[in-house]
Amino acid sequence: MDLLGWLIFLFALLFSVMLHESGHFATARLFGMKATRYFVGFGPTVWSAHRGETEYGVKALPLGGFVKIIGMTSMDDVDPEDEPRSFRRAPGWQRLIVYREQDHPARHGSGLHAIE
Repeated sequence: MDLLGWLIFLFALLFSVMLHESGHFATARLFGMKATRYFVGFGPTVWSAHRGETEYGVKALPLGGFVKIIGMTSMDDVDPEDEPRSFRRAPGWQRLIVYREQDHPARHGSGLHAIE
């Protein structure tokens, strides 16, 4: 595969990851949860910018992505003022929609996966 082919593949992979993570992000925000980070990739941060309460960015290794929603676990430290907007305080049906079947790689995430 030539360089152009690799670049197209990398772009398509990153675009796919962005769509996937956007589903988590959009549904969390729809339900009033506080999402503090939206990143594509893992490892050291290459670029990031804050917009509102969320930091958006790209990491060095384009092997996935993540959205950080406060209170994803009971062990997370959450400011008392943010506790009502934490993942753990949302009703179960909302948590399920945001974080549906994460242990099943073929069907996890938000409603965007219904088109897969």
